[in-house]
Amino acid sequence: MKRFVLPALVALTVMHVAPVRADIFHAFHERQVMGHKLSGKLEKAQYYSAALGEKRALYVYTPPAFALNPTQRYPVLVLLHGAPGEPLDWLYEGNAHRAIDQAIASGALPPCLVVLPDGHGPFYKGGSEWADAKGGTCNMETAVVRDLTQYMEKTYRASTNPALWAIGGLSEGGYGAANLAVRHPDRFQSALVFSGDLRVKDDWGDDTDVFGTDPAVRSANSPIEQIRRVPAELRKKLHFYVAVGADDDQELVSDAVGFTSVARSEGATVRLDRDPGAHKWGFWSAHFQSALPLLGQWWKQVIA
Repeated sequence: MKRFVLPALVALTVMHVAPVRADIFHAFHERQVMGHKLSGKLEKAQYYSAALGEKRALYVYTPPAFALNPTQRYPVLVLLHGAPGEPLDWLYEGNAHRAIDQAIASGALPPCLVVLPDGHGPFYKGGSEWADAKGGTCNMETAVVRDLTQYMEKTYRASTNPALWAIGGLSEGGYGAANLAVRHPDRFQSALVFSGDLRVKDDWGDDTDVFGTDPAVRSANSPIEQIRRVPAELRKKLHFYVAVGADDDQELVSDAVGFTSVARSEGATVRLDRDPGAHKWGFWSAHFQSALPLLGQWWKQVIA
């Protein structure tokens, strides 16, 4: 394959213009999202992650009357983005904040918090797999499970009951949601998995960078296998909503069916939606709206 070498000046111009354009579009999209009229409130914040050794940006949705109930604690939904991607994607492309707002207004979902953290990492497509990478190069799993949850409990009065913590995500974030739920059932007992892998695969581009080659480590980060290792008393408390497009990668579809079968046989509650659609926002947005009443049912059983 021929390579085209740009003159030094042009190359430098491209390197500088691309990030600037991205920043401009990000700021424009963020202004649009933050200007949406809601019954609740959407805000941007930062939390410090000792696991990452730095502050990370996030978006937080708070329900109506949040400020008027200073002692009330709320259920929480953590939403993970894909790779390449950023937390704003769930808001600008997916309208997640509007869907949550409407679900609360209709009574389908109890008043809750939604938090969208930044999961950028040093790996393929700027991802992290939402995992603790080998050698401690990027401890994103600990950042979410420990640092983020503690921040939400302290700052936003998040519930301390794991049955009222849910984690969801799309694509790489869908994998992260399923993986963190089966690895930390004492923290997340509901997971919304949209087009997410359910096992570590050799074709990810960063699987060995993150997990290495040890079969035991790879298995422990494969939800379809790790679900069997969850203690029985916790397994029966787990709830999964799994959505995958029939037109998506067929291995993804097959694993969604396989995970559903295994998880149900192990006592977990699983709903699988395998519908027409592909690895795109149209599918994710529609199924996110479908998942909210189900999540509401799971939470209401605990709150009642």
